[in-house]
Amino acid sequence: MRSRPVIGMLLCLALLRIPGVAAATGTGTAESPVMGALAPVLQTRLSSWIAAWTAISPDFDLRRFRMTLLRNVAEEWVPDSTVLGEMHEGLRSKLYVTSPDATRALYPYATISFVTRNERTIVGIGTDSAVMLIDLTAHRTMWLGQCDLGCGFQEAVWLANDRAIIAGYEVDLNDANCPNNRACRVTPELLLYDFTRHVVMIFQGPAVSGGPQHDYTVQRIHDKLPNVAFY
Repeated sequence: MRSRPVIGMLLCLALLRIPGVAAATGTGTAESPVMGALAPVLQTRLSSWIAAWTAISPDFDLRRFRMTLLRNVAEEWVPDSTVLGEMHEGLRSKLYVTSPDATRALYPYATISFVTRNERTIVGIGTDSAVMLIDLTAHRTMWLGQCDLGCGFQEAVWLANDRAIIAGYEVDLNDANCPNNRACRVTPELLLYDFTRHVVMIFQGPAVSGGPQHDYTVQRIHDKLPNVAFY
C-alpha cells in the first residue's frame, strides 16, 4: 500500500512531457513536484481562476496541491451525439476549449441551457456540475465528470493534444457554516487527464472559507458570452 503514492507520483511526472514543464521537475524548490512542474504553465493558462482563489486566500499556491486520487477513465463515447448544427451551437461553441490540433474540445459548462423566444436567446446556468469531452472529428461526446451540489467545474485548459486540466472546487458540506451562509470551507481542485493512458489524477489545495464557487463560473460564462442575457 505504501508504494502506491510513489507510483502515482512517478506516473504524474511521466505525463508532464510538455514544453516548459519537464525542465521544472528537477528544481527541488516546490512542495509538490508535480504542481511545481505545472505551476509556470498554469499561472498563465488559469490566471483568472488563480486570481480568484488568491483574492480569498493570499497564500494560495499551486505547489501546495496534493494528489488525492489516481484512477482509470473508461472511454464511454456516445456516437453521433455532438450538437453541431443545432440552433444554439454557435453560442455553445464559444464556451468550448479546443485542443491544439482542433480535433477535440472540452466543455466545462455542459449543464447550461439556451432558450430562444421571440428571436431573443437567453442562457440558464443552474449548476456547474458537469464537464464533457467532445470529439469534433468523429462527432461524439463523453462525460468526463459529474458531481452533486457539493462540487463544480470552473475552467478547462489543454496541456497537449492528449492532456488537459479541469479546474474546479469541492464544498465541505459538513462545515458547521453550511449551508446557511457562504463562509463554508471550499477546496480548490485540479483534475489532470491523460487521454492516451486513460487516467485522471485529482489534486487538491488547502481548503479556504468562502472560496470561489458557482458565482465565479457564471461570471466566466458571461465574459465569454457578453451579449447573451441570463436567467
